[in-house]
Amino acid sequence: MPFVLVHKLHVYVNFHRMAKVIAVFGANSALGAAVAKSLARDSNFMVKAVDPDGSGPYSADIRASGAQVVQCNLEDVGSICQVLSGCECAFVTTVSNFNNPDFMDEEIRQGMNIADACANSKVSHVVFNTGLHTIKIIGIAARHLVAKAEVEAYMKGKGVPLTSLIVPTPYEDLLGILRPLPAGQNNRWLAIPMGITSLDMISVDDVGDIVRVIFNNRTGHLHKTHSVCGDKQTIKEMAQILSRHLSPLYFQDKQVTIHDYQQLNCQFPWSQDYANMFDFYLRVDQRFNVDATQRISPSVRIRSFEEWVQANAGRLKKAFS
Repeated sequence: MPFVLVHKLHVYVNFHRMAKVIAVFGANSALGAAVAKSLARDSNFMVKAVDPDGSGPYSADIRASGAQVVQCNLEDVGSICQVLSGCECAFVTTVSNFNNPDFMDEEIRQGMNIADACANSKVSHVVFNTGLHTIKIIGIAARHLVAKAEVEAYMKGKGVPLTSLIVPTPYEDLLGILRPLPAGQNNRWLAIPMGITSLDMISVDDVGDIVRVIFNNRTGHLHKTHSVCGDKQTIKEMAQILSRHLSPLYFQDKQVTIHDYQQLNCQFPWSQDYANMFDFYLRVDQRFNVDATQRISPSVRIRSFEEWVQANAGRLKKAFS
């Protein structure tokens, strides 16, 4: 074998020996996909992005980033252990399938299976996207948050080496669940029931970069809970920012109540859960802090809502037109 080829092979093998292998559960969600892509861009890591079907909406972009997309049966601890074989770390976000009336039980069960597999596989660091337990705190069920809180408690009980991450409303939700409503040719309503209270937000891409920083500094973040935030804006301020950058589209705050919001979205299976989530946001201080988030990851530039809108203006205008 020629010396150059041997040398290249030696470098390749050594690189893969040095890189940590990280499993990313929930790669069929916007958040999980963003984390997988951010980690894949770091030469310290090799990424197994776990998509239960192997062909989710983000799988092509994840593969293009250099990560491997793997299928996994989340109902089977053995299948999860196979994915975790050779993995030193794992990022976990459980996915809420609102189309399943019993999704909370399913999400908790699958999250517990992942926890069992991480414990069995002796994974040295898990970063988990958690939520606050709205039922225990104020007695209302935002089931997608409750499921994550239950899984976090189970992980801690299993002794999983954990960093917990509380993520607020993603900016990207404006392209999905929080999509503005048509109100005339170029007019759009932002129907988000926050009144004059600021909404805590962040881009999923920035969360991905924060997770990358955490995995690069296990000692500094192990056994800690971080509430991360990119910006705080009232719905009126958000409408003004969108109007400024997406002209000729014009956005207004519809000023809906929690009840109005639930009724507006009653055809969707998530309507009550999201109404309860916003009710929770209005009644309980989430303690999200932009400056504290920046201190977690000083090497990462956390974008404001306006910066995100500017960077994605073409995409947003096309989606809202």
